[in-house]
Order: sequence, then structure tokens, then C-alpha cells
Amino acid sequence: MFKKHLAKLGIVVALAVIPHLALAKPLVNISVKAEMEVVVKSGDKKVTKRVPAKNVSPGKSVFYTFTYRNDGNEQATNVVIDNPIPAGATYLPGSAHGEGDITFSIDHGKSYGKPALLTYEVRDEHGKTVKRVASPDEYTNIRWVIPAVEAGTQGTAGYQVIIK
Repeated sequence: MFKKHLAKLGIVVALAVIPHLALAKPLVNISVKAEMEVVVKSGDKKVTKRVPAKNVSPGKSVFYTFTYRNDGNEQATNVVIDNPIPAGATYLPGSAHGEGDITFSIDHGKSYGKPALLTYEVRDEHGKTVKRVASPDEYTNIRWVIPAVEAGTQGTAGYQVIIK
């Protein structure tokens, strides 16, 4: 009725239909690949390539690569990739790569730190408590904290282990 009254006065009322706007939010998806390197013959050359890691024998390397992508419509902040180092494998020192802060755990992810700060206490042969710096074979987890991943962008992170 009110609309008809306004029309008589020459006032046009247009109803704007505004679609329900989705709330802006980040949506980070992470995938992982475990690969090993093999040497194959290509013509008269030998070429090293990566293939899915299956039946890896002791002493061989496995490369873990994480691909993260922000499929949302807003920047994602402080994206965490936290991965346990597989049982039966030892982290290869210096192999961790990717954006952000990379830290390690020796207590199955309860706490994290840089390698030089990963310490624990043991008693020596005289019963005295001694502080030791953990070695890479004692690392149980590795974590990346990536400050920002813009909407529609992706990145990679990874590390390498040696099978025991």
C-alpha cells in the first residue's frame, strides 16, 4: 500500500535485491607428498627423478613436500603445518625449507624450538644432572608457522628423512 501511494506521487521505489554476501574468510588446504629419488635412463643419459615413496630400504632418503593453498577470499594468518617425523626415520639436518618460522619438537609436539634450544637433562655416570642439546635423530615433529598466505596463493614447505 505504501509503495502504491509513493507511485501516485511520482516516486519510484526500486527494491534492490542484494544477494547474501558470504563472510570473507581464509580456507587453507594442505596436501603432502612422500617421494624418493630414483635414477632412470633417458636415451643415453641417466636422469634423477622423484617418484612416490614405496618400500624404501634403510639408508635411503624420503622427501616430504607440503603444498598449501589459500582457497578462501581473505588472507590467512599464522598458518601452521605440523608434521610428526615418521617412526623409523631420522630428520636430515638442514633439509627443512619453506616460508615462515621452522621449529622442531623432541616431545611429540608438546613444545617446539630451534635446534640449538632443544635440550633435555640426563644423569651422567657420576649421578650429576647434565643438560644436552638434542640431535636430529631425537626430533619427533617439525612445524612451520607461515605469517600470511594471501587469498588465491599457494606455497610449499618440506623436509627430508633418512630411513633407519
